[in-house]
Amino acid sequence: MSTATVVTAPPSAASVLRAQLAGADFVHACQASTRRDGRSALQAYRDMATTIPSWFDGLMALRNRGMRLLGMKDLGSLRAVQDTMAPRPGQRLGIFTLQSLRDDAIVLEDNDRHLRVQLALQWQGDMLEVATVVHTHNVFGRVYMLPVAPVHRLIVPHLLKKQVQAYG
Repeated sequence: MSTATVVTAPPSAASVLRAQLAGADFVHACQASTRRDGRSALQAYRDMATTIPSWFDGLMALRNRGMRLLGMKDLGSLRAVQDTMAPRPGQRLGIFTLQSLRDDAIVLEDNDRHLRVQLALQWQGDMLEVATVVHTHNVFGRVYMLPVAPVHRLIVPHLLKKQVQAYG
């Protein structure tokens, strides 16, 4: 495995989420250079899901139990990305719903009455960018993001680093 450098920076100028930045309550992006080797954005998303550590999936299970008590939906597992051959917009892929898909970019979303989360994995040459944009809809969404934002800022660069190291 090679070493990987992950840079945390604002979403790139070419980000597919660029239009979603206005009014966002949380924005996070990180990039890493690696060999694309013909990988699609969908494959990159599936590959990232496989790098989710079991302890983090355990945190998601805890989150799901807590949210159920508050009448919120159970998102399921971050690792449970279906191996659908040709997914279509509106279809669930793990905890997110597919919003758009191109060979070089995938945009996924979870939208409920409290917040709208959009996640994009995008190839720009041999650079893979993971960007997240969150718009909260109410106080509960803002409170929910208080613990989620710092964890997100730690886990996503870690996952991207593991992923590009596996790419070699």
